[in-house]
Amino acid sequence: MNPIVKSSIRTELTDMFPCEFEAWRERGDDERQVLSTAVMHFLNVPTGWQVNAEYRCEFGGLFPVQIRFTAPDEQFHLCVCSPGEVCAEWLAVLVSADGSFVREVMRVEKFAPERFNMLLTVAGSICQMEYTVRGTAAFLLEEVVL
Repeated sequence: MNPIVKSSIRTELTDMFPCEFEAWRERGDDERQVLSTAVMHFLNVPTGWQVNAEYRCEFGGLFPVQIRFTAPDEQFHLCVCSPGEVCAEWLAVLVSADGSFVREVMRVEKFAPERFNMLLTVAGSICQMEYTVRGTAAFLLEEVVL
């Protein structure tokens, strides 16, 4: 992606209000895919992880943008979620594969891909240590400043 275009998109994502994310979602699946893809351009996928964006309601449809990063052992997902009706801030949420454990591990007011990338890097590293899902969440909360 052209650096000027990338800078422009980042500024737009940073300046958007929750209602603007919701309006974008209401334009339909194709527009939602464009928005999710724009966010994904700024996020680094840890080695061996899978990444998917919600385009319809595959992950529950709670957020206009939800990017789901799945650990290599598929024991948990780390979800990056945009502002919207549910929350006015950007969130990172750790969810166990069976959905029995959900923990917010980061919350930021403005789009800050460097913060999410730091979280993803740490998560990618500790995955190799075979922590439990709860242990992973606790480690992320301790090591990555909210």
